[in-house]
Amino acid sequence: MKKIILLFMLPLLFIACQGEHERPTDALETAREFIRSSLDGDYDWARELMLKDSSNVYILQRLEKNYNSVINDTEKAEFKKSSIIVHSVDNASDSVVIVNYSNSYKNKPLPLKVVKKDGLWQVDLNYTFTGNL
Repeated sequence: MKKIILLFMLPLLFIACQGEHERPTDALETAREFIRSSLDGDYDWARELMLKDSSNVYILQRLEKNYNSVINDTEKAEFKKSSIIVHSVDNASDSVVIVNYSNSYKNKPLPLKVVKKDGLWQVDLNYTFTGNL
């Protein structure tokens, strides 16, 4: 009897352990999730939402290092409680969306490029720092 119960519980355990985040299915939600995870210091989730090329990996590593070693606890708390302000959404093509946003703490406008690659919307940080489509 215990084996039967265990067999029914294993799929539930697997589902529960798959993570607390569900991958967004559109560009704007992907951008929002990425921005929120960056503001909250959840760089593991941000990494999952990002286009994985050497430049993006390097940029995110720099941002994470800055968040962990330069930003003090008071500022981290301010970032965590800040709101995301979306100023505009530009659908450059069916697979490229530019989200212009700021957060209510720093209120500095920034662009964020989201691209659809391999059926997934992914953040391309290169655009934020270079402006190149």
